[in-house]
Parts: sequence; structure tokens; C-alpha cells
Amino acid sequence: MLLRKLIYFVLFIFFIWLAFATRIHHQWFYPFVTKYGGDTIWAGMFLFFLRIFFGKISLWKLALINYVLGVADETSQLYHAPWIDSIRDTALGGAMLGHGFLWSDIVCYAVGTLLAFIAILVIEKWIA
Repeated sequence: MLLRKLIYFVLFIFFIWLAFATRIHHQWFYPFVTKYGGDTIWAGMFLFFLRIFFGKISLWKLALINYVLGVADETSQLYHAPWIDSIRDTALGGAMLGHGFLWSDIVCYAVGTLLAFIAILVIEKWIA
């Protein structure tokens, strides 16, 4: 169990770096990846983060929670008030809350959650 948590933590940290890399280092990636990769990776990263702390919850439920949280975060971007927009204008706030609603992000969250779900299935099958 501890080895799994360590693997999820390493994947969590790596995916944070990779998501930011798609935003900062456009020259490293295909344009499709720079456009959609960050949100897809971010959703997968968050599922690894949740799995560190909620290892006893069934994976499909945790994946559903992850996706719902992503959709909630995306729809919160429809709300604009000075206080929340000032948070979004910071680097961390912008990364966590985003700036504007996009339907494509909803799809990216689904794809990222599904890919991380599959990765976790493989990890949990092969690592005791």
C-alpha cells in the first residue's frame, strides 16, 4: 500500500510539471497537445492525488468524484466577481481555478480521468 502511494505521489508531481510544461514550453509539444494536454493531464494528476488519500474508496467512484470536481471547477469559471478574478489573476489561482469556461475542457477532464483510471487499474493489479 505504501509503495502504491509513493507511485501515485511521484506521478502527481510529474503530472504537475508536465501540465505546466505544456503551457510554458510550447516548442516541446505538438500544437494539439499544447491546446488540450494541460487540462487532460491536470485531471489525471488530480485523480492520482485523490488516490493517495482515498485508497479504500472504489476506483470508479473516485474517478467519478474527480470528474465531477473538474466539471464544477470549469463551470465556476462562468462566475466573475472582483474577489475571485483577483485570485484567478495569480499564477496558482489561475492554475487551480482557470480563467474562462470552455466545453473542450469538460472533454479533456473526461479523457484525463479515464487515462489515469486505467493507469491506476494497472498499478493496482501489478503492485500489492
